[in-house]
Amino acid sequence: MEHLIVFSADLHGNEMQYQKLIDFADSNSAGSVIIGGDITPGWVDKRHLIYSQRSFLLSRLPLLLSPLNKRLPECQIFLIMGNDDCACNMDVLERQGGKVFHVVHGRRLELTEDFDIVGYSFVPITPFGLKDWEKFDLSEVPQDLAAEYTNRKVENCCFDGFKSTINGWEEFRFTEGMEKEDSIQKDLKKRVFTKNPEKTVYVTHTPPNRTNLDQSSYENHLGSMAVRRFIEKHQPYSTLHGHIHETVDVSGQFKENIGNSLSLSAGNKCFEEKLSIVTFDLYDLKTARRLVM
Repeated sequence: MEHLIVFSADLHGNEMQYQKLIDFADSNSAGSVIIGGDITPGWVDKRHLIYSQRSFLLSRLPLLLSPLNKRLPECQIFLIMGNDDCACNMDVLERQGGKVFHVVHGRRLELTEDFDIVGYSFVPITPFGLKDWEKFDLSEVPQDLAAEYTNRKVENCCFDGFKSTINGWEEFRFTEGMEKEDSIQKDLKKRVFTKNPEKTVYVTHTPPNRTNLDQSSYENHLGSMAVRRFIEKHQPYSTLHGHIHETVDVSGQFKENIGNSLSLSAGNKCFEEKLSIVTFDLYDLKTARRLVM
C-alpha cells in the first residue's frame, strides 16, 4: 500500500506557490495534500488586512485548490490557519470545508483507513502584533524548563497587540492570569489530540522546541515547549510544522526524530517564486524528502 503525502506551509497567499503545490500533487498522484498554516496574504496594511485576507479566502483560495479536485478527485486537501491568518475569517473556511478542502484545526479526520490527521494552529506568544492564534505555551512549567521558559517570555514575547473581528480590530493584552487558565499545553491534553497518536499525523503550525525545525536566523529556538513535551510523551506517528520560514536554511535539516516520532518542516519562504515541500509515503516514513522547485 502507498499513500503519497505532499506537505507545505507558510504560502502567505503566494499564488505561484499554490499552483506549484497543486501541479506537483497532480503529476505525482498524491494521496493527500496538507497545508500547515499561514495560508493568506501577509502583512501590508493593517487597516485592510482582515478584508484582503477574507477576499482571498472567498474568491482566490477555492480557485487555486479546486483544479486538484477535478484532476485527481481521490486526493484530499487538509489545511489549518497560522498565526498570520486573521481568525475572524475562519467562518469562510468552515463554510467551504468539505468541498474543496478540509479544515483540521482542533479536529480529527480520517487520512486513510489506517491513519487520522489532526491540526492545531496556535503558536507561543510572538513579538508581533496579531494575537489571534497565539497562546501562552505552558500553564504548568516543569522545573527543567523554568529558566528557559522565563527567558523566552522576556526576550521573545510582546504581550500587547490586537485581535481581528469581523468589524475591525480590538486591542488585546495577555495577562498573568491567562497563563494558568489557557495554554497550548492545556489544549494538547484534550482527547482529540491524545487519541491513537501512533496512528495519527499531527499538523501543528508551531514546531517543537529545540529541534532542527524551530531555528531562527538569529540561531535561537522559537518552537513550542508544550508541543515538544507532547511528542516526547505520546510518540505520534509523524508531526508536520511551519512557522519558522528559515529554519531549514539555518539548521541544514528538514526533519527531527524525537524518540520514535518523525517531525518534518518544509522551511518554505513565501517571498520567493520557488516552493519548498516535504513529500513522503505515509506507509514508509523513510521516504521523506524535501524538494525546492
